[in-house]
Amino acid sequence: MVHGMWSRGNCWDRLRAYFEERGHRVLTPTLPWHDISAASPPPAKLGCASLIDYTDALEKEIIAFDRDAILIGHSMGGLLVQKLAARGLGSKLICLSPAPSSGMFPFYWEPTRSFLKTTLRPGFWKKPHKASWEQARWSVFNAGVPLEEARAVYADYVWESGRALFELALWYLDGDQAACVNRDRIRIPVLVAVGAQDRITPKEWARSAVRRFEGRARYVEFPDYGHWLIGEPAWPHVAKRIERFLETGL
Repeated sequence: MVHGMWSRGNCWDRLRAYFEERGHRVLTPTLPWHDISAASPPPAKLGCASLIDYTDALEKEIIAFDRDAILIGHSMGGLLVQKLAARGLGSKLICLSPAPSSGMFPFYWEPTRSFLKTTLRPGFWKKPHKASWEQARWSVFNAGVPLEEARAVYADYVWESGRALFELALWYLDGDQAACVNRDRIRIPVLVAVGAQDRITPKEWARSAVRRFEGRARYVEFPDYGHWLIGEPAWPHVAKRIERFLETGL
């Protein structure tokens, strides 16, 4: 299970426990330079960390764990697990609220608003960043997420890479095309899930990802939820939907 921006592996605690209780071994790695406390200053190398750096590190961890593991990712993690699957890893692929890959239309207003203050900072692509509480509540913890849940998760937020944000939001300016996914190389069952009220990775991006799998991906849209599919109130319903996919492929 691969986390998204500003997070660590512990954001998966509920889903991890759910699947461990059902007999699965679960790995919830923390991305490079994210294994710090919320109060810590950003590590020196974090601002320039690339999606490629993240993917390389995850590849090593997953090969050591089980190269045929079920790959599950949320948000930016939903893109990273696609990149891992394109490298030949995994037996099934589950993308929750996935961040966009290269080639997708980047100019939807809600994600633009979510990151506007960050991307207007000079040189943001080489600096670490962290969402403000107001940004996070509006873009991540909307659509019925209880205030107590939102505050608790936000209190655990860590810094994120400006380079990674640049590669996602401005992929058309990235010479390395770090957000590119070669979906022709992904030959395992795929499930893409999104909340219809997601503001930071809207359903249009999830639908675009599904189209790019050319009929090889299942798609589910949760009408009552936003981005925070791995916490309250969405996670029990998401867990059951993942379980159904693992058991039946549907």
